[in-house]
Amino acid sequence: MVAIVDSNAVIAALDRGDPAHSQASVAISAERATIVIPSATLPEIAFLLSRRYGHLAAAEAIERVAAGPWKLEAIEPVDVRRAADLMRQYADARLGFVDSAIVALAERLGTKRIYTLDRRDFSLVRPRHVAAFEILP
Repeated sequence: MVAIVDSNAVIAALDRGDPAHSQASVAISAERATIVIPSATLPEIAFLLSRRYGHLAAAEAIERVAAGPWKLEAIEPVDVRRAADLMRQYADARLGFVDSAIVALAERLGTKRIYTLDRRDFSLVRPRHVAAFEILP
């Protein structure tokens, strides 16, 4: 089984100053499935951390993600096409590319477990492979 971690959950798990740090780090560390970080989240993680703490802190966090125990999963062309479809389908909700790519990756990997602090987007989307996502923590 695979569990996908969204950028905001990665940031919360890495950043001791984040209000959701304890909740995210405890939940993710207790996960028994293979943790996957979609490569599409890396620019968003770097951008948000750079804004919050500066460029060097963002670079350090990205390096920690690359060296850490979590698997980085590439977004394939089929995922990009599916993400574009989802962005069109949920245009009224303004579903962004990163969340759409996570949905596409979850569909391709056959997982329903997503760690995110963004319950709205992932509760809204109806994936092809399951009735709904299991949103954690």
